[in-house]
Amino acid sequence: HVDRYIPTENFPDREEAGTPNIAGALALATVLYTLKRIGMDFIAREEEDLVGYAVREMEKIDGVVVYGRTDTGNCPRTGAVSINVRDMHHSLTAAILNDYFNIAVRNACFCAHPYVREMIGDDLMDQMEGLGNEELEALAELQRGMVRTSFGIYNTREDVDALVAALKDICANRDYYDSQYHQAACTNYFHNTFNFDSAAVFSTRNEVDHWLTA
Repeated sequence: HVDRYIPTENFPDREEAGTPNIAGALALATVLYTLKRIGMDFIAREEEDLVGYAVREMEKIDGVVVYGRTDTGNCPRTGAVSINVRDMHHSLTAAILNDYFNIAVRNACFCAHPYVREMIGDDLMDQMEGLGNEELEALAELQRGMVRTSFGIYNTREDVDALVAALKDICANRDYYDSQYHQAACTNYFHNTFNFDSAAVFSTRNEVDHWLTA
């Protein structure tokens, strides 16, 4: 029998009532064990090699801007490379990569708006000379974000080659791809004829109804 309840004064225990995330703890432990077995030094070397290869190959594409230091031998980078296809909105580039090439990327400012603005600024200044006000506004609209390609422990040079081939195709056929999309008010681009309905692919209600009536 407990006459009264007295909260503990110890932190963080006081704020961690309820059942702990046991499944999450086990998953984290498994991941850490896997990384340890592979070896963090080995993972770092593989990532450095892959990112360096990606930067070198994307720099060769006429029409693609690679942001940040590209001399990866002297300035190692983590497993992410931010780019833009010149004169194309970052959201459109991301949509094309997803819809036509099955390559998932993130676009916009990645919750790092001041940093992205600084990185874009240098490239923007190089393009501003001789432009009128309307042209400057159009250019600024295109340059309000980036496309981020990220590489993990599971990626290979073949994945980089697929990305590079996709970017080359986009640069070579930009008018065609541009004609296949429309821009929504949220600035995202949507294909004119292909619309993915996630509910048609997987719906929890449909799954339950199917299970109950099977």
